Amino acid sequence: MKDWISLGAALGGALIVAIGWFVTGWPNRRKDVAQRRLEFRLQALESFLPVWFIIQANPAPFTNPNFLDKLTNARTKFQLYGLKDEIDIFERFVSAIESKDLAAANPALSRLVPMVRERIRMELAIET
Repeated sequence: MKDWISLGAALGGALIVAIGWFVTGWPNRRKDVAQRRLEFRLQALESFLPVWFIIQANPAPFTNPNFLDKLTNARTKFQLYGLKDEIDIFERFVSAIESKDLAAANPALSRLVPMVRERIRMELAIET
């Protein structure tokens, strides 16, 4: 009878440890995934900032040798980690730049800049 009690206590203890491991592991995993998602989202949104700074500093941004690399990097990150509306506006902007259509690029840019700012602040939970 003592052996059964010892065995039951050992199995009960192991069961409690396994349940505790699962109960704490699952929320921690969700937190880690959310943290990684936030990191990638911020990288995507922040990748546009160098493009914007070049545009602000230079009326002809294509003369800057880094502009196309930074634009390509931002486009890739927006495609991978951006939301649908962010991707749409960014693609509209890039298409206008590729076709040298300044009349279409300016409205897309004027929507893109405040949206990037708002989304970064939203992801970081900073009140606007």
